[in-house]
Amino acid sequence: MGNKAHRMGDKNTADAAITSIPQSKVFCNSELLSVDGSTVADHSPHTGVKTANGSSTVKVGGTPVNSYSDADTCGHTRTGGSDNVKIG
Repeated sequence: MGNKAHRMGDKNTADAAITSIPQSKVFCNSELLSVDGSTVADHSPHTGVKTANGSSTVKVGGTPVNSYSDADTCGHTRTGGSDNVKIG
């Protein structure tokens, strides 16, 4: 059935939000859709964190889309996300 799509501002389990997304064309619920390589807010002790481990089948411009439970480069996982857009 898929996991909740992640967008600008959605957080990981350390409460760190996505702050920048390297694509500007695809939106979800009026927010940019997150793809691997999106910037995540610094959270102790982690800096320079990016989203990672996105979908192997759903991509934007060839880059995997992020969703609930994907692990960021720091190891924290994505939490929350869109209530009505799922990534398979």
